[in-house]
Amino acid sequence: MRFRFFNTHRLLLKASYFNGIIVALKALSGVATTMVVSRVIGPSGLALLGNLRNFTQTISSFTAEGYQNGAIRYVSEYQQDAKQQQQIIASIFQLSMGVALVFGVVLFLFSSFWSEVVFKTDAYADIIRLVAVGLPFLSLNLLLIYIFNGLERYKKLVVLNGVLSLGNMVMTIVLALQMGLRGALIGVILGPILVFFLMLLGLGKEREVLLNLFQFKLFSLTAVKKLSGYLLMTIYATAIVSVTYLMIRNLVIKTLSTEDAGYWEAMNRLSSFYLMFFISLTSFYLLPKLAKTDAYGSFKKELKHFYTLTIPLLVVAFFIIYFLRTWLLQLLLGDEFLPTERLFFWQLVGDFISILAIALVKQFHAKRMIKAYLISNSFLNLSYLIFSHLFIEVYGLQGIVKAYALAYFIYLILVLFFVYMHFNSKKNE
Repeated sequence: MRFRFFNTHRLLLKASYFNGIIVALKALSGVATTMVVSRVIGPSGLALLGNLRNFTQTISSFTAEGYQNGAIRYVSEYQQDAKQQQQIIASIFQLSMGVALVFGVVLFLFSSFWSEVVFKTDAYADIIRLVAVGLPFLSLNLLLIYIFNGLERYKKLVVLNGVLSLGNMVMTIVLALQMGLRGALIGVILGPILVFFLMLLGLGKEREVLLNLFQFKLFSLTAVKKLSGYLLMTIYATAIVSVTYLMIRNLVIKTLSTEDAGYWEAMNRLSSFYLMFFISLTSFYLLPKLAKTDAYGSFKKELKHFYTLTIPLLVVAFFIIYFLRTWLLQLLLGDEFLPTERLFFWQLVGDFISILAIALVKQFHAKRMIKAYLISNSFLNLSYLIFSHLFIEVYGLQGIVKAYALAYFIYLILVLFFVYMHFNSKKNE
């Protein structure tokens, strides 16, 4: 029975192994960065750092993250068609860099305005100008990872992600220790620039993939059209999530305090560390598999494999995290962040539900279910924002994490409905 389990789940376990190494590197570097930076800049500084992260993530959704699911799907799907695969890769690189240059110019010229938007002061206009310069490097780093993910070059992915995580960690920690909050903000942007040149070394001969950036004759409007649905989905989702989190963070600051916003940001950071393995596994393993199948039986089989492995791990991990929450906060963030412990229970409930939903949502990406994706994500973020406004008056800061859990529960039901309708319509064709 044991051998049958390993035989059945062989590919998933292999992907999980390499994904585990990547996540361990990301988590360790992220934890180390948070441990040092949170002690230097405190809860209020962590809230501002969270605003910058949300802002750069929104911008990079147009220049890099928007191509993630499309790049993984089509690079994987065209492994037997070198011409189409090269057209996809070239089109991704060229479109991304074109958009990055346009955004860079806008950010640089209107840096004071964007500083007011992100930080509520124009004192950080220089940080925004640095974002403008660093954007192409950040984008290229992410695109390389997505392309090698689609090629299923797991060992190379470990190298690339390791360089990305460790390079960002070193730059952010060093600058935070030297310059405090401003140094931490600069480190978030300078890190990707350093990492890009380190990645060139780590790629070895495979750095030639970057030459597609200059192969303009390979640019294909057909490829862009294929990617456009994924670009729309990711841009929309990233933008709406970032705006929602900015609005909720500002709600907490206005209704409670900047320190409370810092505690909530700390909870989000910790959550991102322990969820990293499970969420990245959905793209690392599940998306390429779902992209290659149309049958309901195959979809059900892959989801069953994924849930069989992840649900027991989630339950055990979340129990351990909950009962060790005070110790984890003292170790990772310091006594100053101990008020965060009251947020753990409902955050973990919401995180558990979110993993179940995100695995199903990969079907939206695999089959370009754009309308279902946009509707469900709109509902998720709108309900999270509305529930936050309602619950914060009654439960204080705990109301935000209760709103998060309830919003994801409703979202899971909505996603299940759309997946059911998708396969039901195919059955009737």
